[in-house]
Amino acid sequence: MDLWKAIRERNSIRVFKPDPVPRKLIEKILGAGLEAPSSANMQPWEFAVVCGEDKDKLSRSLLRAFSEKGRDYDFEGKEIQFPPRLLQRRRVFFGELFQQLEDKGLKPKQFVQERTLSFWGAPVIILVFMDGRMAKRFFFDIGTCVQNIVLAAQAEGLGTHLIGLILKFQNTIKAFLQIPLEKRLVVGICLGYPDLEHPLNRYKPNRDRLDESVVWVRC
Repeated sequence: MDLWKAIRERNSIRVFKPDPVPRKLIEKILGAGLEAPSSANMQPWEFAVVCGEDKDKLSRSLLRAFSEKGRDYDFEGKEIQFPPRLLQRRRVFFGELFQQLEDKGLKPKQFVQERTLSFWGAPVIILVFMDGRMAKRFFFDIGTCVQNIVLAAQAEGLGTHLIGLILKFQNTIKAFLQIPLEKRLVVGICLGYPDLEHPLNRYKPNRDRLDESVVWVRC
């Protein structure tokens, strides 16, 4: 697939087909992530790929932790405030998405929380970690890697959904996968074949115009 086509058509998939993704294809897509730029070529990313019954067991563990505790990990920087224009985008996004869910007779917040912790039904979940001792500025490196993975998946006819709610339960995840506590979970990538006929996969939020986000200096 053409790169520009992959960028334009990429969307957060909320309904996946149950079809398994071949191991070789997962490796190819992860390989695209390894080609990403990183500070001083440190390549700080680490992955855990979970499929099959283990993925389902992990999902059940997360749903149980959510029901019993609400979270098992406290984030730094909870006092940070978001600029009003970003909060407005967030309100519009959830307003549009929740309206679609309500129209289908669903309880939006509960549906989103439970489906996120079930990895939106994707057959593969890629968990991206970095060493917790590293400064937060190296999250940028993880971002470049993840974007490569997302676009490579799109080019191969797969869909993705990046999830952050699971970060509240990363101690549960690390215990399940026997990953050292000093590792920091950065993001989860749901991966699979998208059900493009499902109406939930047709929702795509608007993007800003360039003049709303760019300052030109002598260009």
